[in-house]
Amino acid sequence: MAMMSEELIEQWADATAEIYNESLTGINLSRLPEAVAQYVELFAQSENLTFNEDATPTDYFEHHPFVAVTAVLNSPEALEVLDGDAQDALDSMADFTEAWYNFDREQEPELGISEADVEEDW
Repeated sequence: MAMMSEELIEQWADATAEIYNESLTGINLSRLPEAVAQYVELFAQSENLTFNEDATPTDYFEHHPFVAVTAVLNSPEALEVLDGDAQDALDSMADFTEAWYNFDREQEPELGISEADVEEDW
C-alpha cells in the first residue's frame, strides 16, 4: 500500500490552517465551508494510503486535522454554516483523522531523563 506523501500531508496542514484562519484564535466560520471542501478532496486522496512516519501535519501547522475535525463537529455554530453533506463528510473522516493522530503520537520519541539532568554526587 502506498504511503501519504509529504506534499499531501502539507496540503492537509494548509486546509487545517484555513479552518483556523491561519491563527490560533478559533474556527473561522466564513472560511469553513471552503476548508471542509478541501478536507473532502484530501480525504478522497488519502483514505487508502498508509500514514507517513517521517511527516505529520503538525510539522506545518500547530493543530492536527483530527483536532480541527473534532472542533468543528463539536461546535453548533460551525455546523450551522455547513450543509448536511459537508457534515456527513466530516463525520465519515473522523475515524481516519483520529487513527492518523494516534499514529503520529506513537511516532513521537519518548522523552526521558538525559545524563545532563541527572544530579551527580560530588
